[in-house]
Amino acid sequence: MEIDHVVLAARTKADAEEVLSQAGLGVARGRVIPGLGLSNLVVPLGQGLLEIHYPNGEPVAPGSPPLLDFDKEALAIHPSAALVPMAWLVLMEEERRLRELAATNDMSVLEVPAEGPGFPPYMLAGFGANFDRRCLPCLIHWPEGPPVLSAAHRHQPVGITRIDVAGPVDDIRRWCGGMPRGLSAVPGTTGLLRLEIGFVDGTTLILGLDG
Repeated sequence: MEIDHVVLAARTKADAEEVLSQAGLGVARGRVIPGLGLSNLVVPLGQGLLEIHYPNGEPVAPGSPPLLDFDKEALAIHPSAALVPMAWLVLMEEERRLRELAATNDMSVLEVPAEGPGFPPYMLAGFGANFDRRCLPCLIHWPEGPPVLSAAHRHQPVGITRIDVAGPVDDIRRWCGGMPRGLSAVPGTTGLLRLEIGFVDGTTLILGLDG
């Protein structure tokens, strides 16, 4: 069971690009996320993705999930952090398994259409439930296979090798139907704290909160 991707918040696009440039990581694509007041940058990591959100100044559509508010709140709490981890997603290889876990844990299931070239449709379970329980991930399934993206990395990543999550390990295991590879659960309930990216030369990069 693998971590599919991690979502981080940035104050501006320039802030996000500066962190990525210093790390030698390139961006594969970015877009305006309709109705949320946010845009994103997507960074392929070999195994998994980074998705970085930043405010774009557009109004939030009525009834939209309050992701912009969540991002602003987290960035205000951590003024010295350039990127603040917000959410994590666990890959479900089989749709049947995603739906089983959704039924067991009373999760909603969303079917999301393709988001342009290279980013195929996907299914999410648990989106919304994790607003109140930040330690829990969304579960994601790619019916047509995961995104095929490339970026001009100067430092070649192999994937997300570890994430630190403040949350009850038994609750996370039950939610995911097992223990995701690379997950380190620590005391607390605040959710995702930091992630480690591994590179082909054996070095690592930690993004997120100090500690």
